[in-house]
Order: sequence, then C-alpha cells, then structure tokens
Amino acid sequence: MFELGRPPLETLRATISGARVTIRRSRWPRFVLTAAVGLGLGLWLVGIYDSATTARAQWQTHIDGWVVTRDLEAGATLGADDLAPTLLPTAGTPRDATLRDPVGLTLRDSMATGEIVRDGRLTSASGRLAAQLGEATGALTIATDKTPLMPGDLVDLHGLIDGARLATDASVIAVDEGFVTVAVADQQIRAVIQSLTVGGVVPVLVG
Repeated sequence: MFELGRPPLETLRATISGARVTIRRSRWPRFVLTAAVGLGLGLWLVGIYDSATTARAQWQTHIDGWVVTRDLEAGATLGADDLAPTLLPTAGTPRDATLRDPVGLTLRDSMATGEIVRDGRLTSASGRLAAQLGEATGALTIATDKTPLMPGDLVDLHGLIDGARLATDASVIAVDEGFVTVAVADQQIRAVIQSLTVGGVVPVLVG
C-alpha cells in the first residue's frame, strides 16, 4: 500500500520562503497601501474645503434680498416696480428674508416703503382676503356690536349664550359696517359655526 509521507522540513521552509519572496515582489500590497493613502488625503482635503465654505457662509456680511419701493396694502400682488433688489446686512436681517424673486406673489399684510420682503409675509394665493389667511386657517364673517376693530387686530371669539371661548387669537382681516371677517384656525372653526347657528359670537379684542 502506498503511504503519503510528510514532506521534509527543508522543503516546507523553502516553500514558505518562496511565498514570502512572492508577496514582497507582488505589486498588490503596495497598490492597496497607495490607494488607501490617496483616499485618506482626498477626504482630508474635502473636509478642509467644506469647513472653509461653511466659515465663509457664517462670516458673510451681506445677502441679496428685496425691499418694497412704496407703501402696499395687504392682498397686493407684487410687481417689478414694487420691489428693489438690495444688499442686506447679515446681522439684523430677518432669517426668513426673501432671497428669490418675489414678483407675482401676494402680500399677507401691508408693508411700508423700504421694508424687507420676508417669506412669511408672502403667499401665492389670489384674492385680497385669501392672501391674508395663514397656514391651516379659514375666514368667517360675523356680526359685531360696533366693536372698534381694525384689520390686523387679534380677537378671541366667545359664544353669545354661554360666554365660552371658542377661538383664540383670530386675526381680523376685513371690517365692514356691522361685520368683521376673521381668520380662524381650522380646528376651531367648527365650534364657531355651531355657536353662530344657535345664538351668535362675540369678538373680544386681545393684546
């Protein structure tokens, strides 16, 4: 019977030595090391660039914004003649200052000459009253007992029968003879409508 014997010790040593020489001569380890060093250097340079860009943005002294060139009423649609592109100082400028061209958008409230145009005061809604509605609000018109209210006032709405407060901080957006139109939060409209059908609603001016 043929038996497989162990290779001589000298043969094993020669084989291991040959493998070591092959590894040393191979280009793959050096290639992998070079690629790793290059990748690390690239990531380091990208980090430096990003840090520099962030620093420039943080230390930027002016931004390109817009101001209105004349007094404008709430609901006005902005035209090219109503606006002037202006360099605004970063310090003291509202964070929501409009940076895009606002031509064609509508004002939620009135603005005076020279005021900075802000995203929160603009809407794409058409119509004077619709433009003054904020997010998640609807407009209701209620009768008033000659309460001296003006557009822009904030009122709480109370039920006429039981005096329960039905809505808070409703914004007055229009005043007519004996009536007032207010913007009411969506989640409060139902209670106001129900009270209007059974007795009425009283607006109470709040500070």
